[in-house]
Amino acid sequence: MSNKLIIGISAPKSTLAKRFLKSRLFTFRKYNYDINDYKRFSKWLDKNKKINCFVNFAAITSVNKSNKLKNKVLKTNYRSVIKMMNIINKSNLVNFNYFLALSSSHVFKKNKNKLYENSFKKPDNIYGLSKLLMERDIEIHQSNFKFKVGIARIFNFYDKNSRKDFFIQDVKKKLKSNTNIIKFENINSSRDFIHPEDVIEALFHMIKNQLTFDFNVCSGKKFFLPNIIRYLNKNKKKIIFNGKKNDNLIGSNLKLRKKGWFLRNKINYNIFN
Repeated sequence: MSNKLIIGISAPKSTLAKRFLKSRLFTFRKYNYDINDYKRFSKWLDKNKKINCFVNFAAITSVNKSNKLKNKVLKTNYRSVIKMMNIINKSNLVNFNYFLALSSSHVFKKNKNKLYENSFKKPDNIYGLSKLLMERDIEIHQSNFKFKVGIARIFNFYDKNSRKDFFIQDVKKKLKSNTNIIKFENINSSRDFIHPEDVIEALFHMIKNQLTFDFNVCSGKKFFLPNIIRYLNKNKKKIIFNGKKNDNLIGSNLKLRKKGWFLRNKINYNIFN
C-alpha cells in the first residue's frame, strides 16, 4: 500500500499547479471546477474523503483584470478560500491535516528595504487587498479549524507559459511591436524574482512539515525592472522610461530558510528568456 500523501488541488491547469503535479512524491486529486461553486466542491469532497491535504491554486491574479472585476476578485481570492476551509472543516475527512493557501507579495506596502512576514501591509490594488483579507481571516480563525493552515506568500516568478497579462509577457509583446521607440510608464522600481521550481519546492516543504501561518516565498534578490527590459531588448529599440523612482517589493526568505528550505536554482537575467 502506498504511503504517499494524497493532495487535493484546485485550478490544476494554472501555471504553478502544472509544475506541482509533475512530482512523483505525492498522489494528487484534482478539483477541476470553479471554487465559487460550493455545492460542487462539497460533492467533490464526498468522493475524495482520503485526501490528507488541499492546496488552493485558484485565484484571479492579474492586477489589471482585478481592478475591473472587484466583486469577483474578492469572492474568488478571499471569501471562497475561507468557505472551502469551512466546508472541509465540517466534512468527515478522517486523515485530513493541512490546508495551504497561496498569497502574494502585493499585500505589502512597497518599501526601500526588504520585506519580512511582519512588515507593514498596505496593498495598492484590489488583487493585493483580496489576498490580505484572506490572510487576516485565516490568522484570526486558525484555531477554529481541525487542521493546520499555512500561507505561502509568493513573490514574482517568470514562466514562459504564464498568461499574457503579466509583466514579462507584456514587455516582450511591446518589444516585438513595429515601432522603434517604446515608452514604459512608472516602472522605475525593483522586484524580487524567484525561479518557479523553487516556488514548488517551497510549497512541498511547507506541506511535508505542515508549516503554519505565513511564509515569504522569494529569492531575496533585487531586479530593477528597467534593467530587465534592457536585457530583453534584443533588437536594440529606443526605450523611454517615464515616471519617478518608486519603492520596491523585495522579500526576505529567512523565516522559511530557518525551517530547512533553501534555493536550488540560480537567479539571473537568463530566467526571463
